[in-house]
Amino acid sequence: MSVQMEKHVRVPTAAAQFPGSFAPDLREDHRKPPENKSWRCVLTTYFGGGWSDINIWKSAFIEFVGSACLCYISGMIHITIGTFQTPQVAAYVGVTNILLISIFIYSMAPASGGHVNPFITFCTITTGLTGFSRGVLYLIAQTAGAGLAGGLIRGSFGKDLTKLYQGGGCLLDPNIIDDGQAYLIESVLCFCLIFLCFGVGLDPRSQQVFGPKFGPFLVGCAVALTSFSSVGLAPGYPGAGLNPARCFAFAVARGDFTHQWIWWVGPFTAAMALTVVYYIAPPYHRQIRLEREISHGPQSRDSEHKL
Repeated sequence: MSVQMEKHVRVPTAAAQFPGSFAPDLREDHRKPPENKSWRCVLTTYFGGGWSDINIWKSAFIEFVGSACLCYISGMIHITIGTFQTPQVAAYVGVTNILLISIFIYSMAPASGGHVNPFITFCTITTGLTGFSRGVLYLIAQTAGAGLAGGLIRGSFGKDLTKLYQGGGCLLDPNIIDDGQAYLIESVLCFCLIFLCFGVGLDPRSQQVFGPKFGPFLVGCAVALTSFSSVGLAPGYPGAGLNPARCFAFAVARGDFTHQWIWWVGPFTAAMALTVVYYIAPPYHRQIRLEREISHGPQSRDSEHKL
């Protein structure tokens, strides 16, 4: 008499699929289109869709955990470099950012798309690559994770040492660089960063050029290059933040939110500027044109040639 044994096989959980993912192979758009073209239907579908999808909530939870880990490690790296009193701070910041950002994107992309930055998420929302519900949940999760990281930094060093180490960074002495100058630096460098990130990490054509696995590393290089350009510009200003959640974490650690608006308004200004560029020259325009030609038939192509 033979006994049939049941064999349990571990099956991977479905990956997060949306156009704003840093994983090129995971960009299928599962958002439901509006039933008709009326404004009411379009707005209802855009703002109301996705909230009941448990997978989006799970992805947001991963962003929460990832943001907490990233901000804590980033703060610890900043403090560690500061304790060595080395004159080569910019070099260390650049190298560590390549590894830090790349590894976090590689580890989180299958589960959440690997944003781990409210700046990235907000820009993918405005460009239509991330759905509204997913984007809002990500923004909340990333900020909450950063707040947790700030509390952990404060708990790790205590009040006095945390203030001595400036909570990890993202501060400003207005006697040397004023608020307006810091805001301009933040906005321009954030625009440069998001322009590069979209080019090497989110443009569907980059997969054909660099391959599906090289994008996150290039994004890490873009962050390293951008942060390197502003490190140590002036005493009392460690450079551009480039990640609002990270700066929020350090403000929580210090217990001081002075000038915090710079680290949020600057990136969001850059995001709006990139959105304008994106819609003027979208990376999907070739596919859209082909769809129009197919829907209209050969007559549309003949008319274009006649024109």
